Amino acid sequence: MEELNKDQIQLLKRAFDAFAQGKGFIEANMVGTILQMLGHEVSDAKLKEIIEEVDADGSGQLEFEEFVALAAGFLTEDEMDAEAMQQELREAFRLYDKEGN
Repeated sequence: MEELNKDQIQLLKRAFDAFAQGKGFIEANMVGTILQMLGHEVSDAKLKEIIEEVDADGSGQLEFEEFVALAAGFLTEDEMDAEAMQQELREAFRLYDKEGN
């Protein structure tokens, strides 16, 4: 989590909590949906590779630290600035948060 600043981590925590829906983890099969919401098209093979890479314990569930590793990987790869990341995460959260809270 060293690559991200405090505000970015807090934003990721809010997004994680929304996707996790109180379970404390995100199912690995949600990764593709999350990436699509953030505007990333990923092949099935690449998605499998990403999940294997970030799901350190092989549980099929991404805990917060694993979710941050996933997000940081895409941020580094795309060289996205903090403001752009925040806008994309807010939009993904808005689309996913059906209850509007």
